[in-house]
Amino acid sequence: MVAKYERNLMSNTRKIFDMLALRMHQRRAKLLGSVDFVDKFSINQVHERLSDIKRTFKYPAIIGQKTSFWAKKLGLNNAILIDDDDHLDFNDKKFDFIIHALSLHWHDDPVGQLIQVRQALEPDGLMLAFFLGGETLYELRTVFEQAELKTENGISPRVAPMIELRDAGDLLVRAGFALSVADSTDLEVIYTTPIELLHDLRGMGETNIMVDRRKNFLKRETLKNLIELYATQFNAHKYDGGVKATFQLFCLTGWAPSKNQQKPLRRGSATHSFTDVLGTYKL
Repeated sequence: MVAKYERNLMSNTRKIFDMLALRMHQRRAKLLGSVDFVDKFSINQVHERLSDIKRTFKYPAIIGQKTSFWAKKLGLNNAILIDDDDHLDFNDKKFDFIIHALSLHWHDDPVGQLIQVRQALEPDGLMLAFFLGGETLYELRTVFEQAELKTENGISPRVAPMIELRDAGDLLVRAGFALSVADSTDLEVIYTTPIELLHDLRGMGETNIMVDRRKNFLKRETLKNLIELYATQFNAHKYDGGVKATFQLFCLTGWAPSKNQQKPLRRGSATHSFTDVLGTYKL
């Protein structure tokens, strides 16, 4: 049975992320001058995927916080731009192509987001969802924990939990998409110091918004230890100095079900065995 999204789906779900804090951080990022290298890389990925599909989409939509930027870079001047709220306002319209642009990792209910997207697609419509996951900022997570243990005798959540690629693929199935694919690309960014990384995260609007985060400012001694630990453990020797930070970009590709789509063969319907095709291997 295909899942159906209800507006009260999350009423009893424990919140992980503070969405009011996220909006505040995103507004601050715009004032600082947005850092957009992950957006630009993702947009290049969209171009590559569309070049393989060989199909013209007439009714696109883009979900996110930098939708105007994405629409301009993609040349989708007719795209409907939608804020990435918990309940997506499609205004009862249908689309043949929807992009979820770098915000799915901040949602407590990513399946609910994807279900809403699938329901807004025409039959055989395409969704591309880009978001951060996997090993993203594992270096910063590691040294934050070590620095806090050393100076504050305990740790607090500093870097958001990230979904693994296998689980990301399961989201598509649970949301009712057909012909679903999940893949990832690693971006390794070299910074002069860890402070430069922290400044970039502020400019991206990607700083800590977890509900259970410490609300007080980071202690000077903790920050000092973090810088030392980061420089020691994640020094970018092959780039002649600096430190590295990993951003693992996930892309989910899914199609709204249609009776005209290709279907997998029924189990047991094959007319040839693997042995016939590959031959028999003897030790």
